[in-house]
Amino acid sequence: MMRLALAALGLTAITVMIHGVGTVTATGRAARLWARREKAIGRLGAELLMAKLVSMLLLLHIVEAVLWALFYILVGGQPDLESAIYFSLTSYTTVGYGDVVLPEPWRLLGPLEAAVGVLMLGWSTGVIVAVIGTIYRRLFGLQGSDAGRSAGRTG
Repeated sequence: MMRLALAALGLTAITVMIHGVGTVTATGRAARLWARREKAIGRLGAELLMAKLVSMLLLLHIVEAVLWALFYILVGGQPDLESAIYFSLTSYTTVGYGDVVLPEPWRLLGPLEAAVGVLMLGWSTGVIVAVIGTIYRRLFGLQGSDAGRSAGRTG
């Protein structure tokens, strides 16, 4: 049980570090791009910028799930990379089909990975909401609470 707890804590710490560095890099890149082109970026440009940010965040989640998958192979929990990535992604995203499982000594890692995945997906959601709020305020010339009232207006 101690080995399992240490593995989960170690994997969680590495996942959080990857996510932290990745989100700072992704949002910093988006902010620099926005700063260079803010006057000419327009609505389509803003949406393309968001698509890039979301793609980068999705790539982070895949890297994080692959990290867990590599651990599953290392401890003999999965027979091959494809099975390990499949199991990891279904756990990380909380889909959890149950058609691929870990052996008994390691089976608690699946739900623990799911908890970490929920936290990392929530973190990404928070980043996306913050960036969208900033972009919309600037794009539509809104300040403070005006942004919340006017965000739903199209005209």
